[in-house]
Amino acid sequence: MERLRILTAESVVTMDPAQPVAEAVLLRGGAVERVGTRGELQHLAPEAPVVDLPGATVVPGLVESHVHPGATAMTSASADCRSPRCTSIADIHTALAERLTLDSGWVRGWGYDDTLLAEMRHPTRDDLDRVHRDRPIVLTHISGHFAVANSRALELAGVSEGTVDPDEAGFPRHPEGRLTGLLQGMPAMGRVFAHVPRPTVGQVRDGIRAFLRDATAQGVTTVHDLGVGLNAGLEELTVYRGLDAAGELPLHVVGFLRGDLVLDAAPGELPFAESTASAGRFRLAGAKVWADGSIQGLTAALRFPYHCRPEHRGELGMDARELARVCARAADAGAQVAVHANGDAAVEATVAALAPLQRNRADELAPHRIEHCQVSTAEDLDAIRTAGLGVSFFVNHVYHWGDRHRSMFLGPDRADDLDPLAWADGRGQLFGMHSDCPVTPLDPLRTIWTAVSRRTRDGSVLGGHQRLTVHRALQAMTTDSHWLVGDHRRVGALRAGQRADLVAVDTALLDVDEDGLRNARASAVMVEGDWAVAP
Repeated sequence: MERLRILTAESVVTMDPAQPVAEAVLLRGGAVERVGTRGELQHLAPEAPVVDLPGATVVPGLVESHVHPGATAMTSASADCRSPRCTSIADIHTALAERLTLDSGWVRGWGYDDTLLAEMRHPTRDDLDRVHRDRPIVLTHISGHFAVANSRALELAGVSEGTVDPDEAGFPRHPEGRLTGLLQGMPAMGRVFAHVPRPTVGQVRDGIRAFLRDATAQGVTTVHDLGVGLNAGLEELTVYRGLDAAGELPLHVVGFLRGDLVLDAAPGELPFAESTASAGRFRLAGAKVWADGSIQGLTAALRFPYHCRPEHRGELGMDARELARVCARAADAGAQVAVHANGDAAVEATVAALAPLQRNRADELAPHRIEHCQVSTAEDLDAIRTAGLGVSFFVNHVYHWGDRHRSMFLGPDRADDLDPLAWADGRGQLFGMHSDCPVTPLDPLRTIWTAVSRRTRDGSVLGGHQRLTVHRALQAMTTDSHWLVGDHRRVGALRAGQRADLVAVDTALLDVDEDGLRNARASAVMVEGDWAVAP
């Protein structure tokens, strides 16, 4: 017989409109049996032991709807060039030089932000050559959409002034025609990174396992990996399946495979699972496609020019017709399609590509979805809602880059509507929110705080009219995020029959002030009825 337990807390926020708040939860095995008052549940199940969580708010387990566990794991093998550790190119030199002593071949760095460097520019191949001329060095931008290679790395990759078209935007040049070493966008980066030794299967496995343990400790019970294969190709898929078979996944993982890997696969080679109804904690749901780049890198595709470059609007990574073709091929292979689109021109092209596919998709299946959707107008959101698409917003950008979006990239008017959550909510749109870790740190409660406060790094408010309530932000990171992958009928609310994924938060979550919300932390975490982090 399945074991019974009763959890009691200061408050239980169920995310079930029929019974929004309760005192206690009755669990039977790995599922919720009932919610109610402590007295009701003890009367119903007098034999059930009671676990008290005094002062805590119990909520459904949190969902990170767009992260990169493999890429985050690999940062441990790279020089940390993030701000504020590196505020100048000289600081980057120091960080890379320290890494030289740890690696025998290629040297990798990550996390630099050109807009936070004293020089206010990207490093060049010459800058990296000063670290070492004979060792190949690659340095990745914090956005993940740029990298810099030194001369040796370019040489090993066969990238030179003679092998790259002079007009190819991914390989900018100095005025005299020499390559700067900057690699703009995924295709250009891929030309060089294809020659960087891949991590071993053991490294990928250990790194992903460590990432997932950390995510669980922060109250996350499901993650969506929006780029399985970014670092190690199909070996990452093998690692997930192996961890799942061995019972070593501490939470649930829904994977979206790098789009080119899906397109290159033989028919039937990649079985896509439509739900988590089957046993196991990992499933491959879909394909990830990129429509544009990043706002702070000036490669997001905008309808109107960048505030800091009136002649420049960015551009699509592929034209709209090719984007539609790629999305259709992925959907024909059985994939739920997720498209990275930051700028409003990219959002428009993505809606045009996905809307016909969504019309042909069965109602019970998860929607095709748009990732980030940072610059989008009210009309864009109307089109998304009409098409029946899903969205996961990169709201952490408000805190980490909001000040610079206002002053540099977008200007005050467009920046105020960055990640327009309230507009989306007003249209009845369901959406998730995410950190895009390692682009920003994984901290789901801080993400909720950002959606509620709209505070930037310097403490100002960016677009206060786009704030959410705590409850609505919590909905985005629980039930809505499960809807994004079609699992909302089985998990995401604390009601009878749903999977017992839940987290105890160490404060009165719905009533706490802004500072209290910012400092809220997970104190206990349960996945499928078992404590992943014990109270």
